[in-house]
Amino acid sequence: MARAEKQVVEDPVATGDWGDRLPAFVREISWLRWLGPLSAERRLVIGFSVLSALLFVPWLGATGFWDPWEPHYGEVAREMIARGDYIHPWWESTWFFSKPALDLWLMVAGMLVANTNGPDRWVGIYTEWCVRLPYAAITAMGAVLFFVMANRLLGRRAAILGTLAVLTSPLFVFLARQAVPDPIFVGLLEGAMACLMIVLFSEDEPREGWAAAFYCFVGFATLSKGLLGFALPGAVALVYCIATGEWHRLRRLHLAAGSLIVLAICAPWYGTMFAFDGRDDEGKTFFDRFIIHDHFKRLTLGVHTTTPGGTFVYFIEQIGFDCFPWVFAFPGAATILSRIKLRPQTARDRAMLFLLLWILIGFAVFGFSATKFHHYAFPILAPLLLFCAMWIEQLLEQGLRANAGTVFAGGLLYALVAHDLAMTPKHFTDMFVYNYDRPYPERETDPRQVFTLLFYAAPAVALSPWLFDRLAQLWRFAKSLVNKNVRAEVRKNYRERLAGAPLTNAEAPQDRSVTVLALVGLSIAFAVFLGWYHWRKLSPHWTQRDLFWEYYHQSQPDEPIGAYQMNWRGEQFYSKNTVREIVRQSPPMSTLAEFMSGPGARKWILVEQARLGNLRQALGGTGRLRVVESRNNKFALTVVEKSSDEKQAPPVPLKPETPQGPIGVPP
Repeated sequence: MARAEKQVVEDPVATGDWGDRLPAFVREISWLRWLGPLSAERRLVIGFSVLSALLFVPWLGATGFWDPWEPHYGEVAREMIARGDYIHPWWESTWFFSKPALDLWLMVAGMLVANTNGPDRWVGIYTEWCVRLPYAAITAMGAVLFFVMANRLLGRRAAILGTLAVLTSPLFVFLARQAVPDPIFVGLLEGAMACLMIVLFSEDEPREGWAAAFYCFVGFATLSKGLLGFALPGAVALVYCIATGEWHRLRRLHLAAGSLIVLAICAPWYGTMFAFDGRDDEGKTFFDRFIIHDHFKRLTLGVHTTTPGGTFVYFIEQIGFDCFPWVFAFPGAATILSRIKLRPQTARDRAMLFLLLWILIGFAVFGFSATKFHHYAFPILAPLLLFCAMWIEQLLEQGLRANAGTVFAGGLLYALVAHDLAMTPKHFTDMFVYNYDRPYPERETDPRQVFTLLFYAAPAVALSPWLFDRLAQLWRFAKSLVNKNVRAEVRKNYRERLAGAPLTNAEAPQDRSVTVLALVGLSIAFAVFLGWYHWRKLSPHWTQRDLFWEYYHQSQPDEPIGAYQMNWRGEQFYSKNTVREIVRQSPPMSTLAEFMSGPGARKWILVEQARLGNLRQALGGTGRLRVVESRNNKFALTVVEKSSDEKQAPPVPLKPETPQGPIGVPP
């Protein structure tokens, strides 16, 4: 047993702090020697920044904006440039009050760099790159600051594993590539919470700088998402003080000075908008639309929801998909949560209680909300994954046998989630889209073979030490059967061991290391596959960019384009708001006859695949409809060439249908 204990102590995974020494191959590279004098924390911050860039940046702008959210906000930002008004958002033909300004300003900055509003009809090939890059950067920034907090309060290994889990979870990988408010808000929220926890719980850190950073993040988060920007951090800190009685820690925050910082960041724009007397397309002021409708009515009445009647169980399922493959550690994380103290004595205990309250309060907000979308769980994933990392750290210290129950439960949960994802890959697109009934392009982008390979590979690697040990035992036992010098007692011991006799040998340290490395390796490989390949293959079916590219390259400047019974937002952005809305319920609207009677030898029409027949019937004998591009499984680009017979009957007027796309302002 002394030998076994020595093996455990000498295990490099179980001793020391990761990152204290540079790997040998890095020290041999001359242009990386500058990393040597840096502290381990700074080197790891640089390493995670590089990993974030590798996961989020490749092919970031190689695909068009996804309908309906990205082009919707993109068109509002483009109109800011076109109108020269960067304060009052405008959409299509009316004011836009559903989102605050920070996300729009970031898009404006990207469009100015890309010259999106240049003289060309096309929005430019660098628009998506420049617009999405700040979103990926802020997502990475939040994860890196979260690592710094965890490293100082919870330990190096838990911080490293937790940050790896955050950066490689599917929902982070997908939303970091989307120009929508959620990655901005969550990145700022993680930064704010990290700074807040360092200020409240660290005993040997200069706090003034971290406190100022906390208030800056809260101010920008409020300018990105509204009331949640300050309400969520404030609620967690307040409940923590109520639960523990540690009210004296609030003195570290300098609340009066901090409130001035928050107000200096967000009050000018909000004050301007509250005083603005403009009305949106429903006659609502900014206060009525943004505060009443988009905050409280979402919470109580379920406006905008595409999942009416959803319960809190809805989010439990989604969190499993969002965090794969780290769901393996969920049962273990529950054991860590069960040991949290309501009267914490150390900085680690206080940080763990604070993280638990973050999860519970955040889950309560979107669990009780009547409006439900899959990605609403996004704000609580980081603390949840950090608890998973703490259990994995425990697994490395104690071994597989000491955690056998949670390992088996985690393996079963992993298998269940992996099976659902492999059989229904549509779960991944549903994480971050608006309409979950939209068809999934399974024929063109079927990833199930790759999913199955990856999902089986990790358990195979994790089980390989145990399997090789058993094979070695079988080999030794087989040799004993033909060796007359081996005593019968030895053969009896081999039989008992193979029959399941209690294990007497010490657990090999590499067993737990291989298990964790298999999990980390799968998460990185899966994140690379989703971001570099799968998201890119899916994108053409959720964007109209390719269709407009064909239109601009095959049409003449005087040939107009219309959108037939559509309201998917991409048609406004990629046409620079010149598209004609044909037979749409909400204004602006024109009839098909009005569109066909306008100038231009040919008329180009975007139409949903399911409405091609309807469009042909509506055209009657006015002209010949030809499908130009239909590889997109949702939309088709068509052109109507006028008939040579000028006496053809006019188009048949049809009663407007309810568009399949989102109506009103999508959330």
